Parts: sequence; structure tokens; C-alpha cells
Amino acid sequence: MAGLDLIQVQDVIEAYIKAEFPGYAVYDEDVLDDEAILKINGKAKPYMILVWGGLNRSTGNTSFAGTRFDEYNSSLDLVIAAPNSRQARRSINVVRDKLIGWKPVGGGAMTSAGGYATSVINDSAGRPHVYLASCRLEFAVNSSGVGSHITP
Repeated sequence: MAGLDLIQVQDVIEAYIKAEFPGYAVYDEDVLDDEAILKINGKAKPYMILVWGGLNRSTGNTSFAGTRFDEYNSSLDLVIAAPNSRQARRSINVVRDKLIGWKPVGGGAMTSAGGYATSVINDSAGRPHVYLASCRLEFAVNSSGVGSHITP
């Protein structure tokens, strides 16, 4: 990996999640509308949404070699959509547990950046339709090759 290529690290993380959890559809920052959501017995089939954070420079870990050699980090907001709250919470716990400590190529080990949140989305009649559970994971970016630039 060369340069501060956040997309390359994100692609590695997404591929890992898809390989580890083949039973889930994984969407890269996409949110499905009601018509597109796959349903089982009238309820939403569980799926994941990956929402990526930007490239952030750590002000505490800077380098005398220049800003390209400073420590950078990013984040992943992982969202699980499921037909009930317990399944959403259970799924987010399993996926988060698998990711914490895993180190993607070009990045540092993933760490939890707090707890998780749950919410419900109601259908047009006001009935609970989809339950969401989300958590944030952080990771250092570009542990090698930071002095070079991205080549398109």
C-alpha cells in the first residue's frame, strides 16, 4: 500500500466482513428503501451497512519527518438492520467481537470507539418495521509506505 489511501484499507475491511459473515448482505453506505428490503415472512431480512469515516490526523502522535509520517486514523460505523431488537443487538455484538483486534493490511488493529445504539424504524402504519443496532470501530491508517503518494 502506498500513500494515505484510505479507500484501499476500507476495501480490505469490507472484504473481510463479507468473508466472515457470508449470510449477511453488506452494503457500502447504502440505505435500502422499503421496496428493496428482502423480507422473510413479512419481516426484514438482516443486513449490514458500512458507513466510513474520513482520514483524521492524530495531533498527539506527530513525526519530525513531516505530516505525511504522522499517525492517522479513521472509523467504521457498522449498522445491522434486523426484524427485531434482540437480533440486531446480538448481531452487532458478534460482528464487533470478530473485528476488535483484527488488523487490516495497511491499517492498525480495530478498536471499539464506545458502546452501541439501537433504534427502530416504523412502517407507514406506525408498526415497528426494522430495528437498527450500530457501533463505531476505529483503526490506524497506513502503517507503511506513507512517504509515497497514491498512484491512480
